[in-house]
Amino acid sequence: MDYKEEADSIARIAYDLYKSTDWKVAKSSTENGNIDHFQKDVKVFYKKSTEFDGHIYRAECVIDSPPEKVIRYILPCPRGLRGKWDKAVKESEVIEKIDEDLIVGRSATHSVAMGLISSRDFVDLITVRKYPEERTISTNSRSIQRKDCPPRDGFVRGINYHGGTFCTAVEGDPNSCHVVNIVQTDLSGMLPTSVVESALPASLIDFFHDLDTALKDHNMNGF
Repeated sequence: MDYKEEADSIARIAYDLYKSTDWKVAKSSTENGNIDHFQKDVKVFYKKSTEFDGHIYRAECVIDSPPEKVIRYILPCPRGLRGKWDKAVKESEVIEKIDEDLIVGRSATHSVAMGLISSRDFVDLITVRKYPEERTISTNSRSIQRKDCPPRDGFVRGINYHGGTFCTAVEGDPNSCHVVNIVQTDLSGMLPTSVVESALPASLIDFFHDLDTALKDHNMNGF
């Protein structure tokens, strides 16, 4: 596989999803009260995926940090800090660094929904892209297959189809950015659709809660 060529394709498709407008409202963080005094308004949207029999989810929130810093927190360790703060992530590592803005990463999640969804792991090609004219930095990814990363005992191998996280500086406030997280994940296994469609929007809200907390943690800033 030509990783750089594949990365261009991933970035292009993720950007098209980011710019698309045919989303339906799925959930808001303010519907059932704030989580642990989390005051941010996170909105989650969805639409039918064209890549698998499931949905794409899009979550949006304004975060009180510049785009460059947010991207660093989202990328996997050691390229970034994702594994140090995301409570959903059990493991996060870089398998191969192709260049400064292109890596192969493996991540694993904790079980969720009271154990109804067991631990998953993913092997993804991850590319960082910059759009200076839009004041935006993004990390885009899609799962790939590698002989040196076979499925492991204790995990169900999931598939991340095209997605990404787009961080755009808020005009007039260089210390804030509008973050859009786009996810279309096939969790695999024999899971009821109702369980998945309940768990994923809630997990996206939890993601922003944990990200906001980590960015405000002065101890994290030392990494």
